[in-house]
Amino acid sequence: MYKLVAIDIDGTLLKNDKTISERNRKCISKAMKMGIKVVITTGRPILGIMTYLKELELMGEDEYAIADNGATVYNTKDFSLIHEKALTGKDIKYIYPFMKRDNTEIELHVPEGGLVEKDAGTVFPKKRMPYMELKTIDIMKDVKDEDKILKFLVFGEPNVIENMYSSIPEDLLDKYTVVRALNHMFEFMYKGSTKASGIEVLGKHLGIKREEIISIGDELNDLDMIEYAGLGVAMGNAREEVKNKADFITKSNEEDGVAYVFEKFCFGSES
Repeated sequence: MYKLVAIDIDGTLLKNDKTISERNRKCISKAMKMGIKVVITTGRPILGIMTYLKELELMGEDEYAIADNGATVYNTKDFSLIHEKALTGKDIKYIYPFMKRDNTEIELHVPEGGLVEKDAGTVFPKKRMPYMELKTIDIMKDVKDEDKILKFLVFGEPNVIENMYSSIPEDLLDKYTVVRALNHMFEFMYKGSTKASGIEVLGKHLGIKREEIISIGDELNDLDMIEYAGLGVAMGNAREEVKNKADFITKSNEEDGVAYVFEKFCFGSES
C-alpha cells in the first residue's frame, strides 16, 4: 500500500485557472482519512502555497509540505522547518556575474519573500509570482555574505533561457543544483537540493520507504521525484521527457489527473 503521495502544484494539482477541482479535493480528503500522507511538493516558496494548504486542510500537527524544489521541508502546524538547505550571500555574488545579462532578470528567494533589482519587469515584464512580496535591492551591494538565500532565479524569453541554460559553466554545475523549472526561467539552489531529496528527507522522518511513495508531476523539476518514487506518475499534459521517465501516465490537469491516480492506485477504483 502506498503511504505518501507527493503532488506538484502548477500543471499538476491545479487546473489552468489555478484552482483545485472538486474531484481532486475529494480524493485528497479521502486519502487523508485513510492515513495516506498527502504532501504538496513544489518549486514555489511556502508563501506561494498557503492558500492551497488551507483549502485542502493540509495544515496540522502531522502534516507537511515540501517547497523551494526540495530545499525546504515544513511541518505545517507551525511551519517549523524539518529540513533546509540554503545558498549564502557569497554564493549569490559568485553566480551573479555569470548570469546577469541585458536580456535577463535576476530574482532571489529568501524566507521572507523575493528580492529583485531596480530594473525588474523592464526586460521580462510578464507577471511571475503574484503571491510573493518583492523587495527591490542592488544585489551585489545589498546582499551580505552571511545572508540565507533559498534560490537564485534567472528569467528571460524562452530562447534566451535555452541558450543560457545549455551553456552554464561547468564550475557552476559542479557547485550548485541547477533546475530549469519553466521555459522562461531556471534556478540555482544548494547542491543536492531537489524535490526527490526533500521527499527522501520527509520519508525518513516519517519512516516511509521510497517504494511506498507516489510522486506526481509534469515539469522538468519533477523528473527526479518521479524517478525516485516507488510509483512515478507523469500528467497527461507533462513534457515528453517527463512522460518517458514515468511508470504511469495519468490524465491531464484539466481532466483531474491527480484524482485518477488516487482512484486507481490508492482506492482501487477508476473512472
